[in-house]
Amino acid sequence: MIKNISISTFVNIIFTLAFISIFITFAMFINYDKQKHELSLQNRYELIAENFLSTFQSHPTFETLLALYKKFQVIPIEEREEKLEIIKNAQELTITQNFLGTYRVYKYNDVYYIYVQQFGYNVMLKDSTNHNYSMAFIVIGFTISLFTFLFLYEILKRKLHPLKVLNKQLIAFSNGNKDIKLNYTSNDEIGTIAKSFNEAINIINNQSKSKDLFMRNMMHELKTPITKAMFIAETLNDDNKRETLQRAFKRMDDIIKELATVEKLTSKNTMIFKEESSFFKIYTKTLDLMMVNPENIAAKIRDFKFEVDTYMMSIALKNLIDNAIKFSPNKKAIINASKEKIEISSLGEPLSHELSYYTEAFSQEEKRSDGFGLGLYIVKTVVNLHGFKLEYKYEGGRNYFIINMMK
Repeated sequence: MIKNISISTFVNIIFTLAFISIFITFAMFINYDKQKHELSLQNRYELIAENFLSTFQSHPTFETLLALYKKFQVIPIEEREEKLEIIKNAQELTITQNFLGTYRVYKYNDVYYIYVQQFGYNVMLKDSTNHNYSMAFIVIGFTISLFTFLFLYEILKRKLHPLKVLNKQLIAFSNGNKDIKLNYTSNDEIGTIAKSFNEAINIINNQSKSKDLFMRNMMHELKTPITKAMFIAETLNDDNKRETLQRAFKRMDDIIKELATVEKLTSKNTMIFKEESSFFKIYTKTLDLMMVNPENIAAKIRDFKFEVDTYMMSIALKNLIDNAIKFSPNKKAIINASKEKIEISSLGEPLSHELSYYTEAFSQEEKRSDGFGLGLYIVKTVVNLHGFKLEYKYEGGRNYFIINMMK
């Protein structure tokens, strides 16, 4: 699953986990620091109480007690009412008894008090120093860590941004936009990739232009002599020779038309012009393109209307019917058409390979002696451009080629 997510998402996940780790670490540190603070206070008040209890045993003078007050920074509470108020309303944190006496620790209005009791002595001491737990340094440390963390995250995001742009441009390039150029001039790894990408685009564009120029020149140069040859063949008196030559020139003309269609479909400016049309209109145009005897085709058509490029779909349908007739033992094809699918079937042996093998340009069965194997390639391309799907099945000794129009 991890290898299927984008780098940007992966970085976000890593930084999110790192942020959670920082937050948990600081939370654990605060908890530990609070416990340490409480233990330190407990040790302090235990030390103060035991010192006073030990001093009480020797009946100390006022000067001795004053020295203890100063040493431990505590203030004795003299007023009885104040003592009672503290005992009544304060939070009692601890109570300890030993052989020297008893002492309690109270917290009242964020001030700590030690109440020391021994036979003949009953003293309440106020801690004059501030021992309330402060998170100021921890908050400062957390804030610095958080800003450092966010700063590094922003730097990494900016560093990866050109890679994100490169990915979008690669997708655009794969979708047919060949006029892309990356303007990333850095010498890092991404800059190297961008430079290589630009060089690859230039090479591909040059090859594409060379191919287009070759195809157009070749078709132009061949079209004129073939047309002249067909006229000359008409003048022959020998019927067999005339038909043979006309059939050969007609096949050559069909091949040129196929190449022209392929050139158009593979062009970077390939567009289909959809219009609402009835299937019967497309079927009629298909028969005109094929110039075959309608008796070779059994049509079961439930006419319907759909958005389609009439010429392109007629070419695709022509190729499917032409293949069905050409490679069927009885030279007949059946076409079933409805709003859901267009199905062309004929008798014959099943395909030796998967359908994808035949939809590649210049693919054909070894036994075929004519054609360039462009028929199904053209069909698949046209069908895909319309958002339909080309399917194949073999059933009951018949081959079925289906244009599935259910999206």
